[in-house]
Amino acid sequence: MKQRAALLAPTTVLALAGCAGEATPVDVEALAQSGRSAFICLAIDQPDPEKPGVLRSLPITDCSSRTADSPSDFEVDEDEGGRAKLPHLYALVTQTSRGEVAVIDMTAERSPILDLDSGTPGASFLPVGAQPVDIVATRGGTASFVSVAEPGREGIFALPSAKVLPREGCPVPALTSWPSCSLGSPPGEILLVADPPGPDGKLRSSCSSDYDIDPASPGEADTSGDACGSASGDLSQEGLGRQKLLVSMPELGGFAVIDAQTLLEDERYAEGGFAPCEVERWVPLQASLPPAAPAATPGAAPHGPACVAPAASARPAQAVEAPRPAGLALAGDRLFIADLDAPVIHVVDLPTPCDPIELPPLLPASTLDPERVVTTSRVAVSQASPPDFRRYLYAVDAGDGSVMVFDVSDGAASRAPLSRPHPEWNPFQPPDRIRLQAPVRDLAVVQREVPASLPATGVAPEGIRCDPDPRLRTCDSNVASCDIETLYRTSSDRDAGAGPLKLRGSFAYLVLTNGEVAIVDVDDLDAACRGPAIGSARAGCGEGAPTGDPLATSGEVSCNVVTPHALRSANYIVTSDSSGQLEPGVQGLPVLYDRTGTVVPFSAESPKMRATFPSGDAAALTLAVGVERETIEAADSGETLLDEQGLVLRSGEPQHALSMNLEDPRVHLANETWTVTYEGVLPGFTRTFVSFGEEGGTVGSADARFCRRGVQSQASVEEQLLAAGVEAREAAARAAQLADFVQITSALPAEDAEYWANTTSGVCSFESCNAKYGSVITSRPGLRVVEAYEDHLTLESRDPMVDEVAFAACCFGGEVQLGVRAAGQWVVQSGGAGFLHHVVADPETGRCRNACDERLARLNGRVVHTPDDGRVTDGDVGAFVNPMFRLAVTGGAPEQDMQFRFTTQGAFTPLLVRLSDSQELVELQPQAIRLVPATGELAITDGSLQGLILLSGRSVGVTRRFR
Repeated sequence: MKQRAALLAPTTVLALAGCAGEATPVDVEALAQSGRSAFICLAIDQPDPEKPGVLRSLPITDCSSRTADSPSDFEVDEDEGGRAKLPHLYALVTQTSRGEVAVIDMTAERSPILDLDSGTPGASFLPVGAQPVDIVATRGGTASFVSVAEPGREGIFALPSAKVLPREGCPVPALTSWPSCSLGSPPGEILLVADPPGPDGKLRSSCSSDYDIDPASPGEADTSGDACGSASGDLSQEGLGRQKLLVSMPELGGFAVIDAQTLLEDERYAEGGFAPCEVERWVPLQASLPPAAPAATPGAAPHGPACVAPAASARPAQAVEAPRPAGLALAGDRLFIADLDAPVIHVVDLPTPCDPIELPPLLPASTLDPERVVTTSRVAVSQASPPDFRRYLYAVDAGDGSVMVFDVSDGAASRAPLSRPHPEWNPFQPPDRIRLQAPVRDLAVVQREVPASLPATGVAPEGIRCDPDPRLRTCDSNVASCDIETLYRTSSDRDAGAGPLKLRGSFAYLVLTNGEVAIVDVDDLDAACRGPAIGSARAGCGEGAPTGDPLATSGEVSCNVVTPHALRSANYIVTSDSSGQLEPGVQGLPVLYDRTGTVVPFSAESPKMRATFPSGDAAALTLAVGVERETIEAADSGETLLDEQGLVLRSGEPQHALSMNLEDPRVHLANETWTVTYEGVLPGFTRTFVSFGEEGGTVGSADARFCRRGVQSQASVEEQLLAAGVEAREAAARAAQLADFVQITSALPAEDAEYWANTTSGVCSFESCNAKYGSVITSRPGLRVVEAYEDHLTLESRDPMVDEVAFAACCFGGEVQLGVRAAGQWVVQSGGAGFLHHVVADPETGRCRNACDERLARLNGRVVHTPDDGRVTDGDVGAFVNPMFRLAVTGGAPEQDMQFRFTTQGAFTPLLVRLSDSQELVELQPQAIRLVPATGELAITDGSLQGLILLSGRSVGVTRRFR
């Protein structure tokens, strides 16, 4: 099949004529709808200059990042009998729409995409049949294998490496050029796994045979073929044992074990024979689930036991579908298989491919949606790293494209997805998965290393963890011995050493459907050196944070800049003139305005916003303001007229302040303008219409959603105060002061409206109603919320001498609009995050109460005003905390609609790689990601027109493209 010539983004395609001469390049957009990729290392020796070269397959690690001028340049050394000194690395990329495999010379700088038929215009590739699904190559480069799902011709094609390059005088490959076998059902992903030699070093030809075959040595290449590659190759010379193909069969619910050498050399399969594949082992997968676990007990309440658990049914026994295997991942002798239909990840013990034993599966699930049947599409597994040798499996949720992480180390206690510690630090992320801005299409977990050399010896050991301990002896050219761990520390100007773009350790690369790649920390060897010099609980370092001499760290503000199984930051989390505003903070200190928008001067008589302090001794608090760090005063100097604790001093004058939450920088999603408004209006009720109840005392409607909008009733406040240990009488009095109140915002019926003729005599009239409700809305009477439900409110008058509820019901007929305000409290909200709260409807009573879920404890949007000026400690009644910051408002005489305003900075920027090389909109459909062992690069195939994209193995970014 031929591809039409393209007008844009030409790529040069070359026919390799006998590996000596070069054909005229053809400009085409050669690659389209690429699927999967595999990689082989080949060299072409020239022992006889008068004859075609001899192709030699090599271990993939014999190739490197070295480049050649053209596909025919192998640096043949005539003094060594024409032996090639520069092997070439080739990518084999399936072309799903054309039923072909493209061959790309990744070593050649010119004309890298090889044309197998130079006599026909356009690019010709290796035909393998329609709908190629997956491709794998042997590590020694002898052959590759393609699974094909063409209806009626489902099977496996073997591509001997001796036939994949264009050779002068050799026939153009056809579908019948390849050994192939049929399966009878569409195959899925495939893997190559070696059946190891027996005790005497011999191999067995099949799983049921004796160990009676002597393996070929690496130097015993099969020389029985000709220059056109008639020999299929001996896989045993690769020294890995007898290689088997594990072929997943989605529609049959299992996987097959097929001998790769038999497929290559058996006459039944030669020249497109397509006889039925000889399946040595058939493994039907199981999908049994354990009994449903009882519903989890809610965590402790944010303010004590006065909370409720949302409606949660016990997880039902799931209707288990038949298994449908999907992605495969192999780690040692353990095989992991994703499943698109059953809510399991299959685990198969694989001491040899002939003796598979299915173990209890991993159990994908969703903490936030326990009734959802969670299935998986792709999986990847990490290496076991010292010192604890933990191993982790990453799995893509087929339903929402998020990623779950499982501990698959030996002796792991749980088969469920890992949950983040301290989920309350970032309630915007699910506790048991990584959710990104676009679904994850594929993923890979890779090991990266950039070893440093000891100055005295030049030795560069790998796997050394950075250590910030100031007692260690640093390394330089003047010392004979030192602690090598210090070589990885961040330099003083942050241009070297541990940093966001230096990847050492294990990392997950998540390929997103929007054409980006997100990088997740699995085990960063430099993690210990990324953080503050002096730890504190406020920085997420834990209560046992080291004290004493400052650590030799990057000076970043959080101990969780790098944390396992979380998105990696693209920047140092620090603010300075050189780095910019990258630390969570504010662009300017908060400013107080009155309801007219006039600035209220800072004074002893005005309300003051203060940072709150941790209980007990703690590190000094600072606040990033622009590119500077301001110190938050921890003690009162006595030099001003008011208590300075929790404020910032500028030129000796106190200013409003707050403190940022730095435990998890990822919670700072965006730079936003925040308002803190005294007795502010709760958002969401502008277009809500309610009606008074027939018996009076209530207002409601079916779509009011009072609980979901965070309404707080007198009964709820009183329960919280009692739970906090407040005496009953005081709790009742304060609850009446802090309960939300309602103000009707609708206009009265017109004076001449017929409505007034039908009002109850002596209760209200237009004149009496107009006296109270004809004025501005903010001066209208407030009706206290005694109890709140999802669809209605129970109200009472805030003035015990007047029945304002009955009067309001009389003044307004039919549906009315209302506003809900927080009494005696400051309402905190922003344009993006909105008004945060954790109010839910009690599933038993329907009343609005705070949820008991610990994860939601910081979803708060109310600051109780503290009448007295002075220090406020976390946990005090007036201490406010939300996911992003902490503050208190003290002193003064606040007036309704007084408002503090500030804008945050230092939003978290995840480390993302953009696959497109254009600023314009380019269609990208990433399909798969594979590691290139020879170079350490990651190859991403694009299902549109972008072909093969390679990410650097030593830095972050795209290194080259083939399309």
